[in-house]
Amino acid sequence: KWMEAEELKRITAQTELQLVKNQINPHFLFNNLNVLSALVMKNTDEANRFIEEFSKVYRYILNNHEKELVDLKTELDYIRPYIFLLEKRFAEGLHISVEISPEQERYFIIPASLQMLIENAIKHNVVSKNHPLHIRVHAHGSDSIVVSNNLQLRQSVDQSTRIGLNNIIKRYWLVSGREVEVHKNDASFAVTLPLLNLN
Repeated sequence: KWMEAEELKRITAQTELQLVKNQINPHFLFNNLNVLSALVMKNTDEANRFIEEFSKVYRYILNNHEKELVDLKTELDYIRPYIFLLEKRFAEGLHISVEISPEQERYFIIPASLQMLIENAIKHNVVSKNHPLHIRVHAHGSDSIVVSNNLQLRQSVDQSTRIGLNNIIKRYWLVSGREVEVHKNDASFAVTLPLLNLN
């Protein structure tokens, strides 16, 4: 009976993991089509560039969303063009810094987790020239990575933005048994993701 119970727990965990993985594609697609829509209205050249980069990034999602983990270098290689395009769209209203050493890039994280956290920060906060949003992605020691931003909450926020953070928390727990830490005060919001060492 103990073995049957353990097998049931394993199957249940696998099923739950697949369900949260399946949330990534529509969540990612919806948010990026909004970005593209805004760019098309502003600048055709930038829209064309975005379409090219978007196809690369979406290909990454399709190829990797089924994976439980990816190395940080792979995640950063796909996220940097996306960050550039977001900064082009919001101009002086958005500043994103990435401070990760090559040594830390060998660790593993949940696929698309950085992208979802950046999306959520933009969705939840005012982003304008007068009130710029600063997002910082940096390593915290050798075992975690932090995505933080200054807090300037919008009055109304689409409920779908909750998918990203909840998805990441569930997937980390199911894959590694480690918890994602969320810290919020009056001035800032920060999410700490565990860096996983598979060696």
